[in-house]
Amino acid sequence: MALAILLSLSACGSASRPTPTETPSVQAVEPSATTTPSTAPSGNPLLVGAYYYPWYGSDGRHWREGYRGIPQLGEYDSTDESVIDRHITWASEHGLDFFAVSWWGRDSYEDRAARGPMLRALEDRPFRFAILYEAPALLGTHQDRIELDDYAVERLSEDWTYLAATYFNHPNYLTIDGRPVLFIYLTRIFTGNVDDALARVRTAVAGETGHAPFLIGDEVYWHTPSGSRILPYDGITAYNMHTSVAGIATGFDDKVRARYELWAQVAERAGIAFVPGVIPGFDDLAVRPEAAHPVIPRSPQLFATQLQDALRLASGPARIVMITSWNEWHEDTSVEPSEAFGFDYLQVVRELVNAQDTGN
Repeated sequence: MALAILLSLSACGSASRPTPTETPSVQAVEPSATTTPSTAPSGNPLLVGAYYYPWYGSDGRHWREGYRGIPQLGEYDSTDESVIDRHITWASEHGLDFFAVSWWGRDSYEDRAARGPMLRALEDRPFRFAILYEAPALLGTHQDRIELDDYAVERLSEDWTYLAATYFNHPNYLTIDGRPVLFIYLTRIFTGNVDDALARVRTAVAGETGHAPFLIGDEVYWHTPSGSRILPYDGITAYNMHTSVAGIATGFDDKVRARYELWAQVAERAGIAFVPGVIPGFDDLAVRPEAAHPVIPRSPQLFATQLQDALRLASGPARIVMITSWNEWHEDTSVEPSEAFGFDYLQVVRELVNAQDTGN
């Protein structure tokens, strides 16, 4: 969440996020002919998740910042348990297994929405959830980097200990081999001794709670993969492969496929999970028009092609595919039912996941 290639933080966040200005080179690089990702072993079930944003309010909170499309539920309130219940029902009926819930700190609006109405809506249901830790907002950035110094380690330890006490023991919390899954946004901009810093935080959290979290870092992007850099994580993912390069929308699925194949190889050699992400499109002009980021037009077919590739490439100790996003309306990446597309994207998920399950 690389260091010299950031252009768009491709926010799973608010309009106030910083926007790096460096431009990566985007090419459809072919993977090595001698090393290809192996298929996942039998007995390693597929999990499909979507990033979820509990930050909307009936007073216009977040809606007023600008967004594309119109949710089928209108401008809803993320603290409304009936809304969350409807979201979980729609997601579970269409092949999703969990939401990765955006978390902005203890007692934040998002934290209160998650630990209250969301946990109540999950009662007596098999649907699961995990936390997406919003590292740039919580740790602070300097020149588009996050330094994992002593302050950052202390903050991470405090935050993750709180998450463990508040969420990790919940019966619906997503675990891998008994370890609670924690997604970390934009780890690719971490600097300093990342390995040592995360090891110290793991030790602190495990000592306080008995939990060693299964960390999935947002490392995957257009830069050259580094096997040593990804070793602190149990899995690696890409929140969003959009970037501000002219022509990014042309052949986007082909470019992403080639890059993902490279990252999947590196993850396999490191013995960690490769967690590919897919998007239905990208358009943040309603929320940050001054950035003039290129648009990737929405398309159920583009989404389906990416999802097919992701289902094939997901590998490692956990086979997870992430959808960006359930309801990030600011960037027009939502698959939540809308007036324009209805359930089109969710039907794609259901059809492809069902085909995967039946081996077709």
